[in-house]
Amino acid sequence: MTRSRILVRSDAISFLTSAGREAMRAYAVSTVIDLRSDSELYGSGDPRFPRPKEDRARQSGVAYVHHALIDDSGLKRLGEASNMFERYLLMLSTRQMAFRDVFTSIAEAEGGVVFHCFAGKDRTGLIAAMLLAMAKVSAETIASDFGETDVQLAKQYEKWISEVPADLRNEMREELRCPPERILGVLNHLQTKWGGVEAYLEASGVAPANIDRLTARLE
Repeated sequence: MTRSRILVRSDAISFLTSAGREAMRAYAVSTVIDLRSDSELYGSGDPRFPRPKEDRARQSGVAYVHHALIDDSGLKRLGEASNMFERYLLMLSTRQMAFRDVFTSIAEAEGGVVFHCFAGKDRTGLIAAMLLAMAKVSAETIASDFGETDVQLAKQYEKWISEVPADLRNEMREELRCPPERILGVLNHLQTKWGGVEAYLEASGVAPANIDRLTARLE
């Protein structure tokens, strides 16, 4: 069991209506951590990414923090990886300071925390799995939670797939999937290479007191 009303994993909250923002406040969220890159925040050639004007309607009393889990300079390198599992490992190996900042902000936040990227599947899925591991949730349960992503986003997947040329749809469908075995592989990698999530975070610069605070907040 983990404590409720502490952490919320989400896709981009730029899409929230005013009622959705009020629901976030009513859920006692005090901090929003945005994991998107600068190009996702401030505009790029991809029309899916919200522009700044969509982020202006912010809920009063909520702190908004930006920690890009993948920066724009690293996007090309991630794109060259052979599959999503390799991209997850690249994030862990090349963005340790970003993980440090994200987990430090979660630990030091007062009240509930929403952490989001664009789709709410890969970057947030990785963060969520690491947090659950810190709360001593079993690997099998974490994997099942990660796999639930595909159920929750099924309609959105089909929308995105319909927007690409027909000859690319099967490839995109495979790219979007969040199979449980992927996150099991990530957790095994963290254990084998670093000695577990806590050891990885401490090596990344997260203060031991904040690691303890994270665990206490979840359990």
